[in-house]
Amino acid sequence: MTAVEQALLHWGKIWKGKRVICNVDNCAVFHGLENRTIRGTTMNILRQCLLLATEYDIEIDARWIPTGDNVLANTLSRVDYNGLANLVPQLIYPTQACNHRDHEFLTYNNRDCHQ
Repeated sequence: MTAVEQALLHWGKIWKGKRVICNVDNCAVFHGLENRTIRGTTMNILRQCLLLATEYDIEIDARWIPTGDNVLANTLSRVDYNGLANLVPQLIYPTQACNHRDHEFLTYNNRDCHQ
């Protein structure tokens, strides 16, 4: 769920008014996004995701893909930037608008200072 939250915090303004498809490899996250509820402390993160989606007029569509079938989602969920660079090398070039290795975790309160 944190990966979804970070994506919305980093790129929510860019995705304004769009439909975002979240390929997830975690059943609980999939059901949480689909049903808009989840048990435990993860509910706070889901709530932030839903607030961000509402603020940016984003429609979130969750798709569950088994871990073995989605290496990219597994790499992203583990915040493995070196693995991501190996899978998608075009993301690491300095000419790109978004160098993922330079990103840090954002919070709902400090997101505006980074966008």
